[in-house]
Amino acid sequence: MQFMLKHSFKLAVSALVVLMGIYLYLTYGGSSNGTQKLPVMYSAPDFTMTDAVSGNDVKFSDSNGKVRLVYFYWANCPDVCPPTTQLMSQVQDKLQADGQFGTDVEFYSITFDPERDTPEAIKKYSSKFHADYNGWKFLRGEEKSTAELVTKFKDLIVFKDPETNEFSHLDLIALVDRNGNVRKYIEGNHDGTPTTADTIMKDIRSVLKA
Repeated sequence: MQFMLKHSFKLAVSALVVLMGIYLYLTYGGSSNGTQKLPVMYSAPDFTMTDAVSGNDVKFSDSNGKVRLVYFYWANCPDVCPPTTQLMSQVQDKLQADGQFGTDVEFYSITFDPERDTPEAIKKYSSKFHADYNGWKFLRGEEKSTAELVTKFKDLIVFKDPETNEFSHLDLIALVDRNGNVRKYIEGNHDGTPTTADTIMKDIRSVLKA
């Protein structure tokens, strides 16, 4: 019975995550053509967390004036987090080539598994994707406050299996404009997803022009 309950929980959570992902993609997904203006969805929550690389506190609103991509992840993720982080790395390369990374656009990767995602583990994880820390912040805070922060990004969802301490979550990147408004959820990089570095660049350019 315990085996059935454990796996029933995982199946139910996985099904909900898939359904919510489909809903959000159909509602907010796709990509702008570079000229379409993305609507303002809501004001992104402000927060302060520790930069796992530098050890400094980072306040999100201090980066107002820049376009930001915000992604919640965990380094032990067995499926979607690594390919989506790799996708962000490809976007980083394009922004660097344009001279905009760190100056006009920043990335925020926030772990919701701080117990296992120590600063050392995060440095090891981020180095796999040749992250440029001048424009890419890998943040960590207390697990409870991070879970609360996820809910403040409204349509983002994270579940923790109490039996295994494994996580299930929506693989979405929040696109935040210069004024701190969430403008879109971008589908991450997993099977069947049409998102590419080029489509994300179109969305970023659309917001930069706004």
